[in-house]
Amino acid sequence: MKSTFCYTIIMLLFVCTLQAQKLSKEATHEISKKANKGYLYEPKVDEAKNEISLTYVTKATGRFAKFETYKFDMNFTFKSVEESEVPLEKIKGFKADKGEEYTVEAVTVEPNLLGTLILKSKTYKRKWNWFWGGYDTKVSFGEKIKPKSDDGGKFQYIAHSEQPESGNILIFAGDKGTGLGNALKMTTEIHILRFDHDLNKVSDQLLKFDHPQTVVAVNTDDQDDDDDTDNDVLLLFAPMGGKAYKKSADPNATNYTFVRVGKDGTVKERISIASKAGIFNGTMFVTLGADVLIMGATGDKTDDYYDEKFAAPVNMRDDETEKFKAKGFQIVKIANGKVAFVNNNTLEDFDKKSQSPPSQKKNPEYTGRKFKVADIKVLSNGDILLAGQKYTKPKNGGHKVKFGNLGSIGGEQGGGPEYEDIILMHFAGDGILKASYGVRREENDKDAKTSPNNQLIMESADGKSVYWTIMEMKGWRQEKELGESKYKFLMYPNVAKIDVVNAKVGDFVQMGQGKTDYFVNNKYPSLPIGKGQVVFLGESNTGKTLWFAKMPLE
Repeated sequence: MKSTFCYTIIMLLFVCTLQAQKLSKEATHEISKKANKGYLYEPKVDEAKNEISLTYVTKATGRFAKFETYKFDMNFTFKSVEESEVPLEKIKGFKADKGEEYTVEAVTVEPNLLGTLILKSKTYKRKWNWFWGGYDTKVSFGEKIKPKSDDGGKFQYIAHSEQPESGNILIFAGDKGTGLGNALKMTTEIHILRFDHDLNKVSDQLLKFDHPQTVVAVNTDDQDDDDDTDNDVLLLFAPMGGKAYKKSADPNATNYTFVRVGKDGTVKERISIASKAGIFNGTMFVTLGADVLIMGATGDKTDDYYDEKFAAPVNMRDDETEKFKAKGFQIVKIANGKVAFVNNNTLEDFDKKSQSPPSQKKNPEYTGRKFKVADIKVLSNGDILLAGQKYTKPKNGGHKVKFGNLGSIGGEQGGGPEYEDIILMHFAGDGILKASYGVRREENDKDAKTSPNNQLIMESADGKSVYWTIMEMKGWRQEKELGESKYKFLMYPNVAKIDVVNAKVGDFVQMGQGKTDYFVNNKYPSLPIGKGQVVFLGESNTGKTLWFAKMPLE
């Protein structure tokens, strides 16, 4: 196979130290037609061998797959290309003990219109798919039951966390009592139920409160009983104080409660939180070892109750959240079994500490309106960075985007949010706002507005700087991988350097050989090569040429 290789060293100098982001090296390499028609399956970095390997699936039939592996040294110098044929059972992600197809018996919940808890058995049928290198899952449902408490009462569904590999499920539900239901009991007696896939109740732990409670947030990521990692479920409760609860309400609307539940259903921690605002939409949990950060938007009063603004169940609050006009942003830290701090930052704080890159004329600010979070990073010095993006939902349904003939993806897409300015919130380790960086994107046409921008936050080796990368979307292209039509976003990295100590942001610098030439790989936009640097991995618009770009994190 003939190949061409181009190698370039670029040293970019900037007058301002905040603009010190630069590429130290770039390189390109042409891949074969077979690799281009396949897909990048797995990049590997072996620093001990001074080697980067990029493996493409070129063909997949029966129980074997064919690969082409391109090898480079750590400076992107091409070394070799190897072809191989590998049995299915040796492919990453393939479960050799379960085969190409397998089933898992499980259980899920299906509350009725009144919110009554109903359990339903289901079966996962999984089949290996070479197009994306993983198992496709089809779900079928079976028997239903309405669990009851020991005294014969029904349960009011709140939230659940499925454990798909074992088929078990963890459920949080209020005790409705008997008859027409007891509103007070279902909001003060919360059952933590665990059922197996045969709909047998394994455990029932009772969580009691003195006053009615609603769940603000619960992290319901799938749990895996075969996993040795800590799979605790975290919940935040808020006191209820609407019209129906005036006599029974907690007199303190700011009396929130954090609860940590083990995957076996036992309560590990229960901690009271004195919120700085009555309404605290603390929907973001960040775990730092055994510690937890809880973050979210707040109201501006201490006597407003959470349920007066967010009345819908925890899993149905999207519309209410989008309509909520926040007056601040609060961060709570739980450490060593107690509250380490609670700090709320008002919109006035954001206004005073708002800044933009020096060359940018407009200064976008966080206004408490619709905001989509892209990334959260806790730095080595304890500072907290939260990157997100403002968006709107146009009354006319938004832009219509034609993707062309893309098989099951095809037709017109549109009617969703329009994504706008980007905001990076910079908090000190105690949750106090240091700065709010607002950015107008490089690409702001109607196509760029259809999708939120990917963002990366990378810390320098000395911890004094952060490199904030916004993946700008230039458009998309249609292509085929293993004969299947799909589209890829054409994204290029735009990078700004932030002075962490002084909380100052520099100008953004476009990385690469021009935004119309090379774009990052959608699945693997960067390679993990050592500390103190990042390597962007991309390709040409046609996908025929690989692109490497190394940027020091100085």
